[in-house]
Amino acid sequence: MLSNKAASSHACGAVDRNLSRLELDRRICSWYLPPPIQDFSARNGADTHLNYSVPSLKAIRPLTVGPLRSAIALACLACATLAFGQRVQFPTMVEPAAAAPLTTSPPMVTGSQAITPTPWTSAQGTFAAPSNSPMSAVPYDPYTAPLAQAPAAAPQAFPPPPAYNPYAASPYAPPPAAPYAATPYSPTPGALYPEGIPVTQPSYSFDQTLRLMQDLRLRWTWLSPMGNNSLGVNDVETNATFAVPFFKTTSPLMFTPGFAVHFWEGPVTEAPDFAELPANTYDAYLDTAWYPRVNNWFSAQLGVRVGAYTDFNTFTTESIRVMGRGLGVIAITPTLEFALGVVYLDRVKIKLLPAGGLIWTPNADARYEILFPNPKLSRRITTMGNTDIWLYGTGEYGGGSWTADIDGGSNQFDYNDIRVAGGIESFGLRGFHAYFEVGYVFERELVYRFNLAEYYPSDTIMLRAGITY
Repeated sequence: MLSNKAASSHACGAVDRNLSRLELDRRICSWYLPPPIQDFSARNGADTHLNYSVPSLKAIRPLTVGPLRSAIALACLACATLAFGQRVQFPTMVEPAAAAPLTTSPPMVTGSQAITPTPWTSAQGTFAAPSNSPMSAVPYDPYTAPLAQAPAAAPQAFPPPPAYNPYAASPYAPPPAAPYAATPYSPTPGALYPEGIPVTQPSYSFDQTLRLMQDLRLRWTWLSPMGNNSLGVNDVETNATFAVPFFKTTSPLMFTPGFAVHFWEGPVTEAPDFAELPANTYDAYLDTAWYPRVNNWFSAQLGVRVGAYTDFNTFTTESIRVMGRGLGVIAITPTLEFALGVVYLDRVKIKLLPAGGLIWTPNADARYEILFPNPKLSRRITTMGNTDIWLYGTGEYGGGSWTADIDGGSNQFDYNDIRVAGGIESFGLRGFHAYFEVGYVFERELVYRFNLAEYYPSDTIMLRAGITY
């Protein structure tokens, strides 16, 4: 008897070669099936065999099997990649913090609702995004259980600004003065020119940054037309000062361009005391100043001013005026200085004036400039907030000189006077300075270069105001 394998082979060889491959496989599988199970519960005691039915296998085309196997392989590869990615952390500059023990926080109450704190909720109940900034106290770790992380502190990129103190020393301020150097004081020094606005005298060290524009000034002066020989004057002047370093000295060069307009009201005269003035005259000038400090006890004030002084209806060589000043200052004591020098005015009547006197600063609340030709006595009376209030008395040799079209021709005239005034001024933050003064004007005169005789206007009162920033 042949074995089962041999019988299978014999059977396979006996089949018709015209049968399909699928039919062959079905027949071979049916030969290996166990024998059919008999039903012993058949009625009437007859032995009945169950019909064992084998479902036919569905035909699977080779073109369908390849794509199916590829899809299964790609799915397995994707699952493996995701599982491996959960164990990979990208490198960071921040050291991961140790996980804090799991704690349970009490619910927070906001208004009438209780809010249970979560890692995503701030103390005020609003959404708080996790921070992984290097400035955070605890960096955020996305691979740690959310409730196991300590809450991160709010990042502070910049420290809070210090409290403002208007009396604190500035880091850019110049070093303190030497024992016999000029004593610092609040008011600006008076102008040595009878005409012109005082110019500040800054000092700095070479390693400091020097501000280009030092200040901007505006001044208004009014002389009332009063008396029998009335002559009114209304002056408006503005200028700005710029500082430029001068080699390696601590005193920069000061350049001050300025412009002024003078409105004349009068005089009304009759022969033989005939006098005439134009309606307006103008000043356009450039002032250059230098205030060197030679040593701890000696300094100087040097300056030259060149400008055009005319009514612009006529312009001659006399319209260009050159003025100058030179003053040496010796510190006798820490509070007392002696000054001596000259002032060149370039007027018709007066060309040169001596200048000098004493400068006494007994304390920080007083300064007395007993100087000719422009003395000034100042005293601080109070401080309101960040503003110092000073009272002062001053005197000056006023006036100027201009060329104009007078009596049908070009002529030059001087206006000279002496002014005594008292006023109040304030010095605030950022260099803001304002003042107002009332004065008396006397010894007034008009002096002409050609043809006309001198004329003496009546005494009058003066009002003056100005600001500096």
